[in-house]
Amino acid sequence: MDFENARKAMVDCQLRPNAITDYRILAAMSEIPRENFAPTAKRPLAYLDEDLPLDPVGARKMMEPMYLARLAQLAEIKSSDLVLHIACNTGYGTAVISKFADSVVAVDDNEDFVEMANDSLADLEIGNAAVLAGELKDGLKKEAPFDVIFIEGHVDELPDELFKQLKQGGRLVCVEVENGVPSAVCYVKTASGVSRRVAFNAVVPKLIAFEKQKTFTL
Repeated sequence: MDFENARKAMVDCQLRPNAITDYRILAAMSEIPRENFAPTAKRPLAYLDEDLPLDPVGARKMMEPMYLARLAQLAEIKSSDLVLHIACNTGYGTAVISKFADSVVAVDDNEDFVEMANDSLADLEIGNAAVLAGELKDGLKKEAPFDVIFIEGHVDELPDELFKQLKQGGRLVCVEVENGVPSAVCYVKTASGVSRRVAFNAVVPKLIAFEKQKTFTL
């Protein structure tokens, strides 16, 4: 398969028509080989405009390229920013963000994904990103505070711990349900608290680790 042309078609046909105007994101996704982060059998599907299953049961999926790009653009990542990437899967989004952030530290709770991600980042000689194993809801307190927290998926609820790991002025982006519709949201931490802005509808993979805990009453 001609992955180079498939990558160019992804940028031209999926990203540009969907309001991706940040040239750094377009450049990064033109450069990073998405197929390197996919299971071998799934590589021919790497550039389709849909989520890519990463395990046999489809419990974890690589986010559709267009939504990854739109969330990255929503985060307004600066070249001086330290970014925490939560639920990074096999590291494709980490690699993309590394091209326009100062540095990226990523967390995933699947150790096989963590190993694959670090191997792929090393193969591409990306030196400003690393992936660690850990619980997604815990973030990475020892590396905090962060300028940006990027959660790659749909969450039911966010723990306060993650907001504690943001710098003042820091942004957290993820997908939540707004009026029954999955929507991309951006939180901004200020001296007076945390503000929340709904940006656009976004159907992305759900993260089981962020499911709302069921409560029982007698």
